[in-house]
Amino acid sequence: MNESIIIPLKEMKIRKFTIVLLVLTSFTWMRVSAQQWVVPDDKKGVIAPFKFVPDSIKKGEVIFMKNCTSCHGIVGKKNWAKITPEPGDPASDKFQKQTDGELFFRITTGKVPMPEFRNILPENDRWNVIAYFRSFNPAYKQPNPAGAVVFNGRVITLAMDFDKSQNKVRVLAKETLKDKSEIPAEGVHIILNVKRYFGSMQIDEARNTNKQGVAMFTVPADLPGDKEGYLDLTARVDDKSGQTSDASANSRLAIGKPTDVPSLLRTRAWWSTRDRAPIWLILTYSLAVLVVWGLIFYILFMVNKLRRI
Repeated sequence: MNESIIIPLKEMKIRKFTIVLLVLTSFTWMRVSAQQWVVPDDKKGVIAPFKFVPDSIKKGEVIFMKNCTSCHGIVGKKNWAKITPEPGDPASDKFQKQTDGELFFRITTGKVPMPEFRNILPENDRWNVIAYFRSFNPAYKQPNPAGAVVFNGRVITLAMDFDKSQNKVRVLAKETLKDKSEIPAEGVHIILNVKRYFGSMQIDEARNTNKQGVAMFTVPADLPGDKEGYLDLTARVDDKSGQTSDASANSRLAIGKPTDVPSLLRTRAWWSTRDRAPIWLILTYSLAVLVVWGLIFYILFMVNKLRRI
């Protein structure tokens, strides 16, 4: 073969090998970096502001079952979702060896594919989830809540209603001072979410409150509600600096588009109940069962025939 042809072929093989090597290296680096989740030293020692009692554990279980089982599975069953990085089982040593502060930081800040729960769950709810985790560790001894760091930032409370004159949702933020008096809270970053089938969806852009402590949000006129047009709205403080307390306000307002959408459990779908499974799935399953039993009977018939012979 001509030498001028052999050299380019060798170069092509080297280039292909180099590309494959780069892809594998990049993939390995992405997996390693995804598993690295460093908790700042000043967050590791954070402890819960209240004692973990049976009521806390029960509340934490309800919150976990609603928000976390899709990835982590049932605690203690090791049936977490097969994704990268692995979510893991909260009852495992990997979880239980972490301090309460480490668990709280990771639940609060999140890391892909885990969401940030600081904008989903109030602070006490996040601690209740940790209380639920600890109930699976007989050797766990909770640090004394009396030693918890006192919050010195702005203590905020929220309220929400609908301003018909502007056709907008109004969120009012108030700051509680040390003398227990309240004043309008200016400059508080607010996020407005609406409840959907699978979690929450943000409405409009996040807003900062004005001098009167008010933030206004526009809700799309065609946003589907229930049969009567009701929407379940949640306004939350979004402050990643930690200088503002967690606060939220919930309200059910008839400002959506009336929509008669059947429940997911009333439709024939994969995620529905057994009696609502898709027809084709029922037929396929039934046919598969008949084929298997038919094959078993055929084998038994042939074995019996061989015995007679």
